[in-house]
Amino acid sequence: MSKGILYSVILHVMFFGGALITSPFDFNKKLDDSDIIRVTIRSMPEFKVKEPEPIKPPETPPAITVEELPDIPLSDPRTIEDKKELKEKPKPKPPKTKKPETKTQPQPSVAEEAPEKEIESKTTESGSMFAGATVDNKAFDYPYWFDVTFSKVHSNYRNPVSSDAPIVAVVYFEIIQSGRVVIVKIVESSGIGRFDDACVRAIENSSPFPPLPRSFQDEVIGITLPFQYKPH
Repeated sequence: MSKGILYSVILHVMFFGGALITSPFDFNKKLDDSDIIRVTIRSMPEFKVKEPEPIKPPETPPAITVEELPDIPLSDPRTIEDKKELKEKPKPKPPKTKKPETKTQPQPSVAEEAPEKEIESKTTESGSMFAGATVDNKAFDYPYWFDVTFSKVHSNYRNPVSSDAPIVAVVYFEIIQSGRVVIVKIVESSGIGRFDDACVRAIENSSPFPPLPRSFQDEVIGITLPFQYKPH
């Protein structure tokens, strides 16, 4: 028995059972033919599952046949005709630019660069402490100015050493129009540091000196002053 028929029978049994329970138990009552529901039981058609069709294997492509190419004879490179090599054209050289000629000016002689002049005054006479002093400007010829200036330096000088041999230190210094010292340095050392320092201090402590004469046109003069120590 198929499942469809079984389900139909069960439904009918349940239907009639429910009708008997709900209707009054009157077995003598005659049933009216119009009250009877006619039911025809039919079996459900069976479902057939179709089997899947077998998949056809892919067709293998035909084998490709490689045609053998004939051997092509290669020509001997030695038999190739020589080809003319193309030479690069030389690039034109840029025109030479002449360098501007620098005219060499004649160099001034040492005397022209520093025209030193020996100072002639009472304080620079032979045998004095400042003998041999020079000025770097020949136009500066004022003996009285040197006397005042060197006398001031002498008064501010303090000798810190004592020696049986003479000692000399040479100092260079520059003076501007106002008489102020702007540069002072040792150009020849005595070999004794304390003596050299005392010479420099004497000039620094004497600044400012008297102003330069008004008739003098330049703004600065340089003086080279030796400090000579002679034992008694």
